[in-house]
Amino acid sequence: MNIVSRVQFPKTTETSELYIRLSPDTSRDFDSSNPQIVLQSGSTISFNTYFNSIYEKYYKKYTTLKSGYYLLRLEGDFEVAVYRETNEAKTKELLSNQIIKDCQLVNFVKILLPEFKQNQVAGRIYLEITCLSSEGVFAEGVVFTEQEKGRDVSLAIITCTYKKEAYLQKTVNTILQDSLLQDKQFKIFVVDNGQTLSENDFFDKRVQLIPHRNVGGSGGFTKGLITALQEEVYTHFLFMDDDIELDSEALFRLFLLYEYAQQDFAVVGSMLDLYRKHIMYEAGALYNKYIDNNGNIKHCSFALTCLKNNLDLQDPTSLNLLLVEDKIDFSGFYFFSFSKEVVDSIGLPLPFFLKIDDLEFSLRVNEYLSDGIVAFPSLAVWHEPFYTKKPIWDLYYGNRNKLITDAIHDSSDFFGTLKYFTRNIIFYLLLFDYNTAQMYVKAFEDYMQGPDLLKNNDLETFHSKIFEYSKRHKSQTVLTNSFTNSEGYQVTKTGKLQKLLSLLTLNGHLLPKFLIRDESALVHYGTKEEERDSVCKGFAKKRIIFIQEKNAQSYQNELNNQAGLSILLAWFKAVVLSIGRWSNIRADWKTSAKDLTSIQFWQNHLEPLDKKQSQFSNYIKSGEVA
Repeated sequence: MNIVSRVQFPKTTETSELYIRLSPDTSRDFDSSNPQIVLQSGSTISFNTYFNSIYEKYYKKYTTLKSGYYLLRLEGDFEVAVYRETNEAKTKELLSNQIIKDCQLVNFVKILLPEFKQNQVAGRIYLEITCLSSEGVFAEGVVFTEQEKGRDVSLAIITCTYKKEAYLQKTVNTILQDSLLQDKQFKIFVVDNGQTLSENDFFDKRVQLIPHRNVGGSGGFTKGLITALQEEVYTHFLFMDDDIELDSEALFRLFLLYEYAQQDFAVVGSMLDLYRKHIMYEAGALYNKYIDNNGNIKHCSFALTCLKNNLDLQDPTSLNLLLVEDKIDFSGFYFFSFSKEVVDSIGLPLPFFLKIDDLEFSLRVNEYLSDGIVAFPSLAVWHEPFYTKKPIWDLYYGNRNKLITDAIHDSSDFFGTLKYFTRNIIFYLLLFDYNTAQMYVKAFEDYMQGPDLLKNNDLETFHSKIFEYSKRHKSQTVLTNSFTNSEGYQVTKTGKLQKLLSLLTLNGHLLPKFLIRDESALVHYGTKEEERDSVCKGFAKKRIIFIQEKNAQSYQNELNNQAGLSILLAWFKAVVLSIGRWSNIRADWKTSAKDLTSIQFWQNHLEPLDKKQSQFSNYIKSGEVA
């Protein structure tokens, strides 16, 4: 018999209802090494939760598993009910009901599960345990199957870090200390881009530290992947961010999925909001698409849309929405696994340094695998949500690399691209945010340089230049954002005349200085359209204070006529120069993709700079370089 999953206990009170639902009078001890739940007569434990439901629909579709059973450690008398819920049915279905008396913790109680269904009748199965004695104890629950696994799985867990030691060491320890993972074949490859870790930080032979210069996230993950490939023992690989909070059960269930897999597929763990731990931020995402108010998926260039965004996982009805499977276009590398066959067939990630490498790699995974990318419910990590991460230089990499990805995957449209960039550049100029507007122009200009741009080996120096470039205009002051939500705030919309004057004068850039009032305009930008002030509030004013909801920082931007007009002129110049070259540049990116994702390219790309400089000096001495 083999273990399918374990009943997980919550690690914190904040996440308790993601694991177990308890009657109010039930006492609990989750902090000890042997957690237990003490029930009074009539008290109930329910596994109708995100982490402890059995997602029958996914097991049936993607694995060979057909059935299983619980082994429970209980003390006292109990009624144990097995339920199924589907997204279509409005009521739960009682599958079985048993009365069990005189249970002792030294023995296991067996609860049979029904054979897994498929298609519309498949759903989500869970237990509810009610105490019938004056007092009872629940200590453990494990789901088993009698089916033999289809294959052995060996997993290379690859993470790259840049000065996030505390998060990383906690994650590594969580994995190493899991008792059920002791029998699994895995190794953790830690690529240390910041070179702030030492061998003494990891004493386990299942952890390999790889000190490396800062080659960004794509370079770090790829360095770890190449190192793991060279050992020639791993059937699967897992990319995992360094700043996540991980429940190691996700890893155990990942092993199970691949051990019983019907055919090859990639697995993405869902991202849960680190600051609102019961909220799902995304379970995969869409590429160049958005979801309208009626739930229809529509094409939209440059749109990246989170799936299952903002689901409250404490609400049992939300869990049934997870049974509606989305076609996932891509996922982040916060928890993303794939087979060796995938790497052999599609190559390595692109050398993007930061941003969009996960998107582009995912698109190739989907092109290769018929089952594509699966967001298996209950496989999840907590991660800082993207709405809190908005450094200005980030927009450079996001937009540049998105252009490259669109070119490689035939999704680029010249006029659509110009419209997107022009709209955003104008928007930020209207906000007097010259640094952000400049990042859009720079991203477009660098994309138009073609594939040689990504062959630059001195990535850290390049990034430092982009970082400094993002702070070039000193008319912006970063403020602490005390305005975190729109509740009670009165949104300001401007009239048609003011909008017209604002656009014609670029919010005052084309006005003489004596018409500019020494005032500040507060522009609040909520997550929804109706919660956003008009940027035209800043017309003919000297300053704009720009506040984005949920962002930890806000910005005070001061009008600088010369900077704004200079950026607008640079954008017009970039557009004119691109008109005759767009198709050729796009073709160059597409044809270069295979080389840029090869092991040969990456091994050269990741070489230490001092070695390359030494080689260059030797070429000069030998006369091979004029």
